Amino acid sequence: MDERYSNTQLKLLTGSHSEQQVSKEWKELRRGRLINSLNRINFQDGDIVLNFRHLKYDTLVSIPAKPQPCLDHYFECTWSEPIDIDNKVNHYKFENFYFTDGLKQFLVEAELVSINRNGVTFCLPENAVVVNSRKVRRHKCTDVSLQLFQNGLIFEGELATFSPASFSVNIPDKISFNNQQEIKREEPVEILLIKDKNILFAGKCEIFRLTDTTEGKTLILNPLNTRIQRFKSKEFRSIRQKLNPSPNIIFYHPFIGKRINLKIRNISGSGFSVEETFENSLLLPGMIIPELHIELVTGLELKCKCQGIYRTSLDGDTVKCGFAFIDMSLKDQITLTSFLHQASNKNAHVCTKVNIDELWNFFFESGFVYPKKYFYIHSNRNKFDEVYTKLYEHESDIAINFIYQDKGRIYGHMSMFRFYDKTWIINHHAADSSKRSRAGLVVLEQIGRYINEFHRLPSTKMKYVGCYFRPENKFPNLVFGGAARNSSAGCTVDQFAYMHLSKKQFNYDIPENWTLFPTSNDDLAELKNQYETKYGGLSLKALDIEPSRINHDKKINDEFLFYGFKRERLLFALKDQGNLVAVIMLSVSELGLNMSDLTNCFHVFVLDPDRLPSKILYSTLTRLSSHYEHDNLSVLIFPKEYAEIHTVPIDKTYNFWVLDVEKSSDEYFTHVEKILCRSKRERVI
Repeated sequence: MDERYSNTQLKLLTGSHSEQQVSKEWKELRRGRLINSLNRINFQDGDIVLNFRHLKYDTLVSIPAKPQPCLDHYFECTWSEPIDIDNKVNHYKFENFYFTDGLKQFLVEAELVSINRNGVTFCLPENAVVVNSRKVRRHKCTDVSLQLFQNGLIFEGELATFSPASFSVNIPDKISFNNQQEIKREEPVEILLIKDKNILFAGKCEIFRLTDTTEGKTLILNPLNTRIQRFKSKEFRSIRQKLNPSPNIIFYHPFIGKRINLKIRNISGSGFSVEETFENSLLLPGMIIPELHIELVTGLELKCKCQGIYRTSLDGDTVKCGFAFIDMSLKDQITLTSFLHQASNKNAHVCTKVNIDELWNFFFESGFVYPKKYFYIHSNRNKFDEVYTKLYEHESDIAINFIYQDKGRIYGHMSMFRFYDKTWIINHHAADSSKRSRAGLVVLEQIGRYINEFHRLPSTKMKYVGCYFRPENKFPNLVFGGAARNSSAGCTVDQFAYMHLSKKQFNYDIPENWTLFPTSNDDLAELKNQYETKYGGLSLKALDIEPSRINHDKKINDEFLFYGFKRERLLFALKDQGNLVAVIMLSVSELGLNMSDLTNCFHVFVLDPDRLPSKILYSTLTRLSSHYEHDNLSVLIFPKEYAEIHTVPIDKTYNFWVLDVEKSSDEYFTHVEKILCRSKRERVI
């Protein structure tokens, strides 16, 4: 007989107690329920295990069999695998059979009626014996491979059964086990569980039991971690909310393949928690669920990738499990953010489809579009209106807006868009403080909450957040300028001189010793070295003006084009007698994406201010102006002191604020929290 299912497996299921001790825990299962259990196994195409004892040597051999539909006390099985029964039947006698539902083992002392090469027939007893062998139900797994590491050795196998408390793995004898390649029972192991070439679990386990089989080894492993840390801890954590009605999570378990549906206990932009019954729990800290759906309401689902973070027992009967989002599309991020913000404040909207005329009314009434700004944009007002219709009435992965709106009227607005590979630009912060005193603070708090909760997800593509503001504007200088002044190194401000240039205004000849060519990696490296040594800011990193970032434009250009927008970026090196004097970045985008055209303009980085006459700069910019369709061009010059040295007629000064979100978000949110708290106290007074 096939001895693959040896007596050691029977002990594995019943435990290591003596028969006398185990028998005290046995309970009876009536024949009617026994038949139902056997029919369930047949429906699921499962196996039972038949035990036969050798007549001479008294050894026990176990053989898998498949139960057939059962109506009464007569019960038939077929062999799971072909066996040579004729030559061995006279040497063995049938003893009993057993099966498990993953939580309990059932021992059945049936009467053997007949046995042949096709199968076996029994007469079922009035009662079967139930052994309570596990606290948590274990489930059969398929197609989950295993890598086990111990003391520098690697063993490969497969995951056989799973529960969050323990699981069994099989390691075949592909290599010879000897003194140098032996798994040590008393030492912990590190394991990887892999499915479809994706790592779905990595963690440390202790070996609870190690058993030799005819094909290798079977190990029972107990995971050691009840909590993992996926991301770096931070002071400002996400706000956990209990929604009503509470959403559900729906997913196929990555190890056992069963569909799971659980009610969410609480949720935030960074993760959620659920509850399970202890004996039927399936969620493991460290386990990755590649595709999980969050059903907010019937018919509205979000899709995400997530990982178990902790598992804790609340009362012995219930288990609480926490999960962190590790990726989610921007569209689903916006939907979830909208639900959470609306639950906190019914007037706080995210990417709501607003009336464009009402939005423009708000921009004028709040003073965001002031006379001088309108004079600059009025000739292109139709183009601006077209761009804003695209931005606010159509979904995209490149822009998000936050609006405070009450009874159909807008009182606060803030937006941001991803104009560089990993940099989002905060834009158009406006509020009608005469009507709603906190509207501007609410949208500031909204955008900060979104950044804090979602910046770590790959789909967000957010390493830096930037903002252009004028230093004389008190509020942005308080928020963004103040954050930079109180930061260590992950939040900086650089001052740019801002001017307008007409294509026909300057047309000087450029001397032959001056050259203008697309930048090389060496040019960008020289700019980076000087900028970081002299200024130490983050502008070049945020604007992707670095050798390592030079080839990232095509992908984001294609994204803008997909949503109906234009984006192009060109970099040029201006040199005098072969010496790098300035690097000029041309950003070409839609008019109105930024109302001051700061994403549709020249950025000039001057390395040697004394060596660059203003006439040379004007002529160079005029030569490059053919890349723009409009005549009145915006120019940002860094450092600002260049304009002062050469008496360049500038219109204003712009500060470019950059936050390295992963590095200094806590510093920024500490600063903003103080502003919000101060505002609340003043409101009470």
